[in-house]
Amino acid sequence: MKTLAVMVHGFCKGAKDMQYWKHALEADFTEIITPDLPTKYSSFERCVELLTEEIAAVCPEQYDGIYFAGHSMGGLMIREFLKNVPLPNAKRLVCVGTPHYGSKLADIALLMPGAGRIWKPLHALKLSARKELTTPEIPGLEIGVIASTNNGHWPGRVFLSKSADGLVESFSAIAPDAREVAYTKAAHVPMQYDEKTAELIRNFLLTGKF
Repeated sequence: MKTLAVMVHGFCKGAKDMQYWKHALEADFTEIITPDLPTKYSSFERCVELLTEEIAAVCPEQYDGIYFAGHSMGGLMIREFLKNVPLPNAKRLVCVGTPHYGSKLADIALLMPGAGRIWKPLHALKLSARKELTTPEIPGLEIGVIASTNNGHWPGRVFLSKSADGLVESFSAIAPDAREVAYTKAAHVPMQYDEKTAELIRNFLLTGKF
């Protein structure tokens, strides 16, 4: 069976931040790609366009199954991609610390003069921009969510409720279309380099269960 795993980083991050997850999954998939997207200064829409191009470049139709994992905004980009390109061989998606319903911190950041012009993806992370969940219409696609209540970053301790991972609140991270929800003890940024989180991702992508 020929399989592809796609690991997508979040806002202000890069492909290097997906390498820990990639190494944890290398023995399980025929190919793994970690697109490097301009999530700091380019628009959310442009990042999705580039993600689409990178996936198209590996000829996704050749795989028996395609599996996705996205950290933070990466989960939103994957959802948008799958909504636009409903690959029939897309099997499973794990969203890790993904602000499905937006981030209060994005709204706060956008109050700073010029922030929206510099960090364009912030507009897609606003609470008002994510009132509705982006749900791919792909029969059989299984979605899992990994969240954390370790409010381990100072912006979260100052501006968010206690039920947050330091950057994203739990109400936003937990999507109603998820068949399973798991929790990790790692805060938002450390999720990318956390053994337990990587193990949860692997379990769901391979079995549909955490």
